[in-house]
Amino acid sequence: MIFNYSKYKDIDCFVRNIPSNSNKSFTLIHKCNGIDCSTTPPTFTNKCFGCLFCVINNESLRSVFYDFWGSNIVESSANLAFKGEKVSLPSAKQQMQNPNKNLEFFTAKDETSNIQPWATGLLNTICSKENRISMEVPVFHPDYDRNGRLDICSITDEKLIIMESKTTLDDALSDERFVEQHTKYTEVINESTSDYIYITLIGGKESDLYPTNSPYCSGLIGGKTQRFYDLIINEKIKFISANALWLLSCKYLSLGSSYSWDTFLYDIFSEENTIGLLSAGKVSLINGQVEIVSL
Repeated sequence: MIFNYSKYKDIDCFVRNIPSNSNKSFTLIHKCNGIDCSTTPPTFTNKCFGCLFCVINNESLRSVFYDFWGSNIVESSANLAFKGEKVSLPSAKQQMQNPNKNLEFFTAKDETSNIQPWATGLLNTICSKENRISMEVPVFHPDYDRNGRLDICSITDEKLIIMESKTTLDDALSDERFVEQHTKYTEVINESTSDYIYITLIGGKESDLYPTNSPYCSGLIGGKTQRFYDLIINEKIKFISANALWLLSCKYLSLGSSYSWDTFLYDIFSEENTIGLLSAGKVSLINGQVEIVSL
C-alpha cells in the first residue's frame, strides 16, 4: 500500500546506487477512494476499480481484495491476457459520482499523481529479484535548457527498466515531446549502462493504441493512431498500455516470476521487431506491417 524510494542526482547515480537524500514514500489510497483504512483490516469500497496497487505486495490485504471482487478476478484476467483479443478490465461497482470508474479513467487524469506512481509500485513488485525504484530521475543533456526527467525507473543488479508515462494517446501526441525525449534521454542513459529497456507507458483508452488494421482501434478519426505508429516506427520507440501492465501484474500474481518485468518484458522488448504490448498481445512490425501477436 505504501512504497519507498530514494531521489538521485541523475541517472548515473541511480544506476550506481548513490542516493541524494533519505527515502521518500508514496501511496494512492487518497487518490482512488477505493479503500477504507479506518477499519482493521482495511475494507474495499464500491469505488474500488481493482488497480492492484494496494494489494500487489500485501498478501493479507489481497485476501480481503479477493473477498470483495471474487477469488478468481486475478487468475481469470491472467488467463485472458495476451491471447489475441482485447481484455476488458474491472469497473468499479459504483459508477455514479465516481471519477475513477476503471483503470483507464484513473490513468487518463494525472501523470505525476496517478499513472506514474501506480506503475512504479507495480514494477517494484513484479520483479524476480530485489530491485530499487525511483521517479523523476534527472537527465542532463547539453541540448536542453533545463533538466529532463525519467518518470519511472526500476533496477536490479543486472537489468534496468525505464518508462516515460503519458496519460493518454492524445497527451502523447499533443506536443510529441515523447519522441524528442526518447532520442535525447537514450543518449544520456547509454553513458551509464547498455543493459536496459526504455518504454513509453500510455494510459487512458487502450483502444486508441490498437493498430489501424485492428477491429479494436478507436483512433481512426483524425488519423491519430496512424500518426502515433508512424512516429514510433520511424523513431524506434516502444510502448506499453496501462492495461497491459495491469494484466502482466495479474499474470505475475497468478503464475509467478516468469511474468516479472525483468524476464517477460525484457525478453519481449529485446526483440527488434517488437514495438508494443497491449492486452491482446505483442505488437510487432512484420514485413512492414503492424500485427498483434498472441503470447
